[in-house]
Amino acid sequence: MNTVVVYGSRTGNTRRIAEAITEALRVRGTVTLQPVEDAPALLPADTDLLVVGGPTEGHGATPPVVAYLERLDRASVRGMAAVAFDTRLWWPRVLAGSAGARIEHLLREKGTRIIAGERSFIVSMKPELLPGETERAAAWAREIAGAVETRSEAAAGAVRT
Repeated sequence: MNTVVVYGSRTGNTRRIAEAITEALRVRGTVTLQPVEDAPALLPADTDLLVVGGPTEGHGATPPVVAYLERLDRASVRGMAAVAFDTRLWWPRVLAGSAGARIEHLLREKGTRIIAGERSFIVSMKPELLPGETERAAAWAREIAGAVETRSEAAAGAVRT
């Protein structure tokens, strides 16, 4: 499985979550980890999964994350499996907002196939990740990888019949 993980981060918390996701996915194949500022607009044709995340600020995604998604080449991601994540405060979502929801919306607009609802990882007011959040991110990544592989196997079986 070939995966591209793209993240925006201001304080390093979202980067740490992206790294945990990357490490968990490496056991399933090749993973490229890129900050949004360096991420390519055109993804390799053999990419099976795109993971995009960023911090929640002002109830949504930060301008660098939105700018990346706006420049992302639609043709290179159409039909590609994708998921979104964010880091945010442990407040009710109506108060904190969610970068993940905005990222997921923009990924849908690009024509990706969202394979799991966006996921939030929690930070304190300091801001620091709460204990256990990187482990939760790794577990989520393993679930996502399983979903991608199951769909790929089902598609291959449909072609053979």
